[in-house]
Amino acid sequence: MLRLTASAVCCALALGACSPKDSASNQNAQTAPAAQTEGASLTVKTTRGDAKVPQNPERIAVYDLGMLDTLSKLGVKTGLSVDKNRLPYLEEYFKTTKPAGTLFEPDYEALNAYKPQLIIIGSRAAKAFDKLNEIAPTIEMTADTANLKESAKERIDALAQIFGKQAEADKLKAEIDASFEAAKTAAQGKGKGLVILVNGGKMSAFGPSSRLGGWLHKDIGVPAVDESIKEGSHGQPVSFEYLKEKNPDWLFVLDRSAAIGEEGQAAKDVLNNPLVAETTAWKKGQVVYLVPETYLAAGGAQELLNASKQVSDAFNAAK
Repeated sequence: MLRLTASAVCCALALGACSPKDSASNQNAQTAPAAQTEGASLTVKTTRGDAKVPQNPERIAVYDLGMLDTLSKLGVKTGLSVDKNRLPYLEEYFKTTKPAGTLFEPDYEALNAYKPQLIIIGSRAAKAFDKLNEIAPTIEMTADTANLKESAKERIDALAQIFGKQAEADKLKAEIDASFEAAKTAAQGKGKGLVILVNGGKMSAFGPSSRLGGWLHKDIGVPAVDESIKEGSHGQPVSFEYLKEKNPDWLFVLDRSAAIGEEGQAAKDVLNNPLVAETTAWKKGQVVYLVPETYLAAGGAQELLNASKQVSDAFNAAK
């Protein structure tokens, strides 16, 4: 919302009382783009708490695939972003952005030349927050993965407030709610699940409050086969014996190497093991290889729709 300065209020109340200079300044303030008008700002919720940002910024830089995902769904263009996109559904969107570093290491020279009005980052660029904030107002918008759906909806609302896209945001949130509700209904009575990440030949498990397991267990309602998994950003290292012992009805697998484009043993090959073959999940063909965006763009609007539909389809196809 535009906030008038004291001089502008003076002019409004007493026509002609202000000096020509003040009148000219007031006229410029009224005709300038909102993002460039003094005082045209608002406060939004971010990962780091409430933050003041410019309203309707025209030049933005984004260092988070989840936020790029959501901005794409809202119809907001991004000027600068990361150098590589590994998500096919963002291919067209990336054609309108210019590369300026990676998710972890922004290109400060390119940023300074671009002169962004707002910089949006995720957890992978969190270490660069202070330096980025010296260039332009910077907000970290990582979703709370322990409560992914609702947190992602808060991020959608925040972006909608910044860019004037509330109607689009409301429609998008309703679509996400409906997709998750369909998945939750499909999951009822279908058994317990376990979420694992395979990275090369190593495996780690993620529990109900984790960044990879939270949305499945809490938002979709899949009961966890193991409630005592030690939480952590990298999960709890597990073995084939562990998988056999816990014997999940459903095994949800994220192939990290494939998601980030690294060479290595595929998750399907790693799990092709006699001990895993003894689990109910394997016997019933209830091993779901999660779409890579669940790792790369967690909390993105399209990611939520893709992931919830994937598990919904899997549960509906179960015998």
